[in-house]
Amino acid sequence: MLVPRTEHVGERPSWECRVCGRSWPCAVAKIELAEQYQKFPHGLAVYLGSCLIEAIDDCAAGSGGPPADLYERFLGWTDTEAP
Repeated sequence: MLVPRTEHVGERPSWECRVCGRSWPCAVAKIELAEQYQKFPHGLAVYLGSCLIEAIDDCAAGSGGPPADLYERFLGWTDTEAP
């Protein structure tokens, strides 16, 4: 798996960006990740899917369940269609 090269990463267990404090992946992280995984869009989906699973686990360990938009936030913005 490719390791993302961005400072905009999710802070566990809140999954807010360590740099800007917005919900991760934030706008900057999305741009940087899309650029980095441009030739490997399915790799991006795998990476974000693993982050989604960790976020679900973190939410389950907390006081409430996962937010309703968690899938859309982590994976809904990706385009894994072949060119």
